[in-house]
Amino acid sequence: MVCVRCFLALPLPEATRETLADLAHALPMGRPVPEENLHLTLAFLDEVTHDDLERLHEGLEAMCAPPVTLTLSGLELFGGKSPALMAILASGADALQGKLVRAAGQAGIPLPRRRFRGHVTLTRFPRRMEPGQLDKLGLFLQSEAATRLPPFEVGHFALYASHLHPEGARHEVLAQYPLEG
Repeated sequence: MVCVRCFLALPLPEATRETLADLAHALPMGRPVPEENLHLTLAFLDEVTHDDLERLHEGLEAMCAPPVTLTLSGLELFGGKSPALMAILASGADALQGKLVRAAGQAGIPLPRRRFRGHVTLTRFPRRMEPGQLDKLGLFLQSEAATRLPPFEVGHFALYASHLHPEGARHEVLAQYPLEG
């Protein structure tokens, strides 16, 4: 049985992706997420079968949800004492995220129950930081942690396939779903 690694996400406008990519590249460490991969993940589906994807697609096509107004504000580190990534927090997508999790469950794709913490990953860090890197990271956050972008509306979400490669993941849009009404 062939499975595909998939997720549901809100794509970001080009100008927003450019701003976030510039911010990530200003950090003198880590591996910035490629600009074309910047998005807000709403539900990571993991490996799913084509049959599961077809059922999910049918459910998502029938779903009604209004456009989402996103606010990206505040840089945060994820991963504890040894941070794994830096992200900008995202608010405004909680209701849509809940609907998508329910739609996945109805399609037979069980998702782990955990609190949704909207964010856009900007930079990934190595497992072990070299001496002085945490200090550089701290200085960067002192000057940039309060970063806030103007709110913007997103009129659709997408189902993506994620293909893993040694140089990083490549994302492919499998389907897009309008947010209206």
